Amino acid sequence: MVATHTEATAMTQELRSRNQASQLYVRALSAAWRNNIELHDPSLWLLKEPEMEEKMLRDADIAHAVGFRRHLIAGRQWNVVPQVEGSKRAAMAVGVATHLLEQVEHFTQARLNLARAFFSGARFARIHGKVKTLTLGDGKARKWWVPTRLEDLDKRMFRITPSNQDGQKMVQWKQWDMMRDDWRPLTIEETALTIRHVYQDDQASLGHGRGLREALAWWWWAKEHVFRESLQAVERFAQGILTAKVDGIRDAETGMPNSELINSWRDVLEDLRSRHVLVHDSADSIETVSGSSEGWQMLSTMRGELRSTIFTLVLGANLTTAASDGGSYALAEIQENSTEALIQYDRETLEETLTKSLLGAIWWKNHANIVELGLLNEKPRFSITQEKRQDPQERMQVAQALNSMGVELSLEDVLEQSGFKKPQPGETVIPAGGLQQSIMPQGGLSLP
Repeated sequence: MVATHTEATAMTQELRSRNQASQLYVRALSAAWRNNIELHDPSLWLLKEPEMEEKMLRDADIAHAVGFRRHLIAGRQWNVVPQVEGSKRAAMAVGVATHLLEQVEHFTQARLNLARAFFSGARFARIHGKVKTLTLGDGKARKWWVPTRLEDLDKRMFRITPSNQDGQKMVQWKQWDMMRDDWRPLTIEETALTIRHVYQDDQASLGHGRGLREALAWWWWAKEHVFRESLQAVERFAQGILTAKVDGIRDAETGMPNSELINSWRDVLEDLRSRHVLVHDSADSIETVSGSSEGWQMLSTMRGELRSTIFTLVLGANLTTAASDGGSYALAEIQENSTEALIQYDRETLEETLTKSLLGAIWWKNHANIVELGLLNEKPRFSITQEKRQDPQERMQVAQALNSMGVELSLEDVLEQSGFKKPQPGETVIPAGGLQQSIMPQGGLSLP
């Protein structure tokens, strides 16, 4: 079927005027670049409520889910792995990096702060350090720059400004200077010592990252509204509604209800109910009508659905605690694997950031020593240990089976899996093989 000239013209006009959203975006972005205008965070919720993120984290369910995911991302243990497997100097590079990273105070807390990027879109940290004389690598004493702490910096302390330098368009990061009360460009050293962890850094986010708060905020807003209605409903359902039939409430002349008399009765009834007593004329009738449970059930269902959606959105699952036996336990195991896959991605992005920024800063500040040791191209990678809760009894059975097959196992690893630690010098210990002999009939332990 061949379209007529009129139909073809109408279709062409429709295509030309259908949607100009892409034109609006590219032209606004081009204008910002040409005029060196600051590229603001394109968050719609921050535009509506600047303190929205802090308010969201005061919600118990959101604080629990976000905190749980942050702890999983940050991890408890970390290590450094070689950049080049099989290299002769890989062990030396790993040893140097590990020793210097161990000097960072509250390193776990610093990783926890950076892990919030999935929620905020981006998190920043400034690396502080000092020079120490150390014998790293080949045992020779040298002056080393040692990182000592990671200062957490809010993303609102930074902004991105396009600049025109020698006819070339550049992007310049600026930081708010509280003493000067103004923005100032970052120096080369400050840039090298700044950790910028951005989550989902796509072009539309303009370098600010795309945090989970943008999707979570809609459910938080609905949850706040439902809880407000629920609190108002508590009084109605608990105390009921008073209905009063008052003799002579109509005006004798007009036949209409006497508004003054109605208001007076309302004030009296409210005062009497607050005192838990009702007094009225025998000709009047006062009754308490209990509220229907259907409204409360609807609010309860909505609160449960919003809570479940929040957990699913943040954790990839809606069971954050241990489930019971049967189907719920199997479902919890499946959802745990789903959460772990989500967390593993976040861990890897944090590992990449710390490898590039933190280890990069160490290699940059200690350039002379690194070159002298031949480690310039041997910068290792930072790695967060993937931990999963294990059943100690099950792990011990696996260890025993492997050991009986002649497989050598790490004593420290076996003790950690069992939940026990290696005895320290001077500690009172139970001799090997003497645990059974030390158990008394009453079930106690007789320590030597």
